[in-house]
Amino acid sequence: MASAASIKAPFDREVQFASKKRAVILSAASAFRRRGYHNTSMTDIGKALGLTKAALYYYVRNKEEILFESHLMAYDSMDEVLKAGRADDQTGLDYLEAIFRQFVDLLTQSGVSLLTDVDSLSGEWQADVLKRRTEIEKRVVSLVQQGQEDGSIRAGDARLHVFFFMGALNWLNAWFDTEGRLTGGDIADHFALQLRDGISA
Repeated sequence: MASAASIKAPFDREVQFASKKRAVILSAASAFRRRGYHNTSMTDIGKALGLTKAALYYYVRNKEEILFESHLMAYDSMDEVLKAGRADDQTGLDYLEAIFRQFVDLLTQSGVSLLTDVDSLSGEWQADVLKRRTEIEKRVVSLVQQGQEDGSIRAGDARLHVFFFMGALNWLNAWFDTEGRLTGGDIADHFALQLRDGISA
């Protein structure tokens, strides 16, 4: 009969591997954000994590896989934010503001980066990322439409409302500095103000 230790060990290894791979993805995404995807090498990523290049390849096959996983990690996290239900007393605008605040918190405090290098992905990887991005955008468009229906968001093309603010989120990681004068909370407040001023009825 297998001991408890022998049964537990494989799962421990799986958890450790997943945890280390996540650290690789987050560190690499941060480097891509600061230096650019094409200006960041696998050697740079390995050095930042204290890993040899050979050790790094234990977790990922190549730099493109890291970019792909970075995108998926961001959209998985945004999916989790969107799962939160709307309170009965929230208008569509209030709920949309709450969602965008959480998106900003995610991108300024969790280490997750919403990157723009989709064109650097090839084949199915690019198609998968574009599909996930479209799904997120559709869900946020639906929130805008709900706000238009309850009268809290002004009439107009809901997709254009969303593209404007999602564009701001896309570029957030290009200029946000964790050591800068503005905190993630400061930026969330500013984004929320711009959101309300821009689309409230």
